[in-house]
Amino acid sequence: MALLQNAFHMPTTETTEKGNYLFPFILITSLFFLWGFAHNLDPILIPHLKKSFTLTTVQSTLVDTAVFFAYFVMAIPAGFIMKKYGYKTGIIMGLLIFAFGSFLFIPAAKTQQYNFFLIALFIIACGLTILETAANPYASLLGDPKHLPND
Repeated sequence: MALLQNAFHMPTTETTEKGNYLFPFILITSLFFLWGFAHNLDPILIPHLKKSFTLTTVQSTLVDTAVFFAYFVMAIPAGFIMKKYGYKTGIIMGLLIFAFGSFLFIPAAKTQQYNFFLIALFIIACGLTILETAANPYASLLGDPKHLPND
């Protein structure tokens, strides 16, 4: 547990000189694969939802709309979260929201309600928005500052 608690610390001169940024960088890089995987499941999910709920083409496009509307809604709040609480809290919060949205697929499947799936996808995308807002700048901070390009 202590390893995970220390994995997302902000890099300092002391830690970057020792090279302790490799493990946090690996964890952050795995998040890039996580949200890439999640986004690539949406086009696969659309025809299955369309078939299960006998949706029109317009109704099935609500899947992508729910996902990308979450990015529109959560972009600025995610920035405020990073500013107030930091990257570590943002990453953890994004993962928790992502997991909550994922678990909502279980009751959505049991109730067989299309709107429930859209809400679950919206919540997943809200978590992804926070994750991306935290992970991108955090990954850029990892590493030795002396290797930064000169302006």
